[in-house]
Amino acid sequence: MNRFIIDGFNLAYRAHHAFIKFSTSSGLPSGVIYGFYSTLKSLKNRFPDFKFFVVWDNNATQKKEMFADYKANREVFRVNMPIQDLKDSLACLNVSQVECIGEEADDVIATLVQSNTGKDYIYSSDKDLQQLVKDGKVIVISPKVGNIEEKFFDEEAVKKKWGVGPQDLPCFLAFRGDTSDNVPGVPRVPSDVLSSLSDRYKLPGEVYLKLAGEKLTDFQRKSIIDAENQVRLNYTLILLKKNVNFVLKNGESNYIRLKAIFDKYEIKKLSPENIVELFDAETVFLHRESPSLKTISMFEED
Repeated sequence: MNRFIIDGFNLAYRAHHAFIKFSTSSGLPSGVIYGFYSTLKSLKNRFPDFKFFVVWDNNATQKKEMFADYKANREVFRVNMPIQDLKDSLACLNVSQVECIGEEADDVIATLVQSNTGKDYIYSSDKDLQQLVKDGKVIVISPKVGNIEEKFFDEEAVKKKWGVGPQDLPCFLAFRGDTSDNVPGVPRVPSDVLSSLSDRYKLPGEVYLKLAGEKLTDFQRKSIIDAENQVRLNYTLILLKKNVNFVLKNGESNYIRLKAIFDKYEIKKLSPENIVELFDAETVFLHRESPSLKTISMFEED
């Protein structure tokens, strides 16, 4: 099966801000629904033979418990009603939604891609997901943001971007840090120094074992040593889990329900009938269950 996997909140957040001025006559924010579906329709037209999955964060607090400042710089995304209606609307399509209570979408996606023998395209601007890239099997598509064009990340592109391959990316980012997640790295040490260490030693622990023999300035060596506890914690935060017990919910084509949600948000530029037909037209794929995958209907009561 060829699967197109969308990081749900990543796309919803961008849709909200791209169309932040969109609202209904009663003041209900409609940018999330409109922007998400505009992108979804475009992607399905470009990748018609891929089975679409949308993966959601679900009360993801574990990393916050490990590091209190984790993502403390992120704006709170307060659009609960549109998000729930977005999930309900996706249940009206031949789209699968995936989540695991307590886990981020990243870790669910990392687990999901372990169970596929076909191609997986992952659509997200989250750099952590690039550690999953495998040429010919897993590709990350970083969407267009502002003046930054859409980018396909295979192994060569990851190496060109960061100086390390996908498998070594968690080690490199542990040393470099990630300002988007408010994760501090080793201060004032060039990225090429950190990428060289990560490329050769693969793990933070191995870097620290071999650090004494490395040709570094006294400042660089001291900075790396002083940051050891943070680097080791960073690695735990950044390395994606691949064994979470997620739940997969398959949608069922329902034009009437989808139209009702579109009408609620006064979305007239997109045809719900056309969108339902678009997702019904894909090739029918056989699906194998795995121990981490439980399939239920979105219309069943929890």
